[in-house]
Amino acid sequence: MEEKSLKNSFFHFRFKFLAITSIAFLIYVILSGTGEFEEFAASTQFKLIGPFFLFAGISFLVFRKFPIKCPNCSKLISTRKNWECEYCHKIQGKDRYLMDKCVHCRQVQANASCEHCKGQFRL
Repeated sequence: MEEKSLKNSFFHFRFKFLAITSIAFLIYVILSGTGEFEEFAASTQFKLIGPFFLFAGISFLVFRKFPIKCPNCSKLISTRKNWECEYCHKIQGKDRYLMDKCVHCRQVQANASCEHCKGQFRL
């Protein structure tokens, strides 16, 4: 029997995008030669890097608070709730963000369920 794949809410994509862009810049700085970096350091793009990292850090804190839409019923779901871990099947004990690690087994959730339609979806 073929298992039906879960719909995706792209919740983790918000944070992966911020991390990948930050890491890509750091790799460029580390791997670039001295002459190239001196030219880059004098450019406007380099002067905007500080505000970019500040914006990325603030976005990380803000985006995790925005509710997400259930891909099954299209109703808004809070990203902060007392969720059950899909790996160790224990309740967190208090309201936590869906992107946080489980208190008990330290695993990051890959799936969540909607409290309206009880459907499961990928984060």
